[in-house]
Amino acid sequence: MLVKEFTGKSEKDAINKALEELSLTEDQVRIEVIDKGKRNIFGIGEEIPSVIRVYYEEISTNLSEFEDIMSHIISLMGVKATVVAKEESETKIHINVTSENPALLIGKKGATLESLQFLLSLMALKYFKDSTDRRIILDIDGYRERREETLKQMARQAAQHAKRTRRPVSLDPMSPYERRIIHLELQEDSEIDTKSDGEAPYRFVKIYSKRKNNQDGNRHNNQRY
Repeated sequence: MLVKEFTGKSEKDAINKALEELSLTEDQVRIEVIDKGKRNIFGIGEEIPSVIRVYYEEISTNLSEFEDIMSHIISLMGVKATVVAKEESETKIHINVTSENPALLIGKKGATLESLQFLLSLMALKYFKDSTDRRIILDIDGYRERREETLKQMARQAAQHAKRTRRPVSLDPMSPYERRIIHLELQEDSEIDTKSDGEAPYRFVKIYSKRKNNQDGNRHNNQRY
């Protein structure tokens, strides 16, 4: 944790100076007001500047390097794209790619996207010492947000089916990231249990109703979504 003091004509002015100098947003820092200061009214009395103390984490200097590496990888795929890296927190770096051909970079069910993220994460661990505790999230034209909503809806529908039939429902194989979305979406449902099953790379989520079926549950195969 780093600490630095700033002064300004007002508290707001001091905060703006701090954020501009540190290249941070207000939600990335903790601000302590040391002295609110005193304004000079009609030229009478002494004007005292506002003083604040800013607590912040040192921001990675490698964001441009992440952008360069990702841009180079994409160019080798023959795709034109714009890459922007942003440090969302002290443990997460978000890299967004905008392209005229996003489908090629995303791949079937995000397979290419996951591979690109894995490759970039490995390169970051090798070349950037301050990346060992940082999670890299790569997104292509907002795909992850759209996919996350699709997965949540799928999870809810599968859970309803499991509760209605009282038989387990198996979803299609997914990456660890996507399986986690399913587990988190259903963790508050007291009538449902979820479990990851199968062998990588074909692991999938199985959704169970906690209510037992009066009939023999093994008489039918689990439903698959």
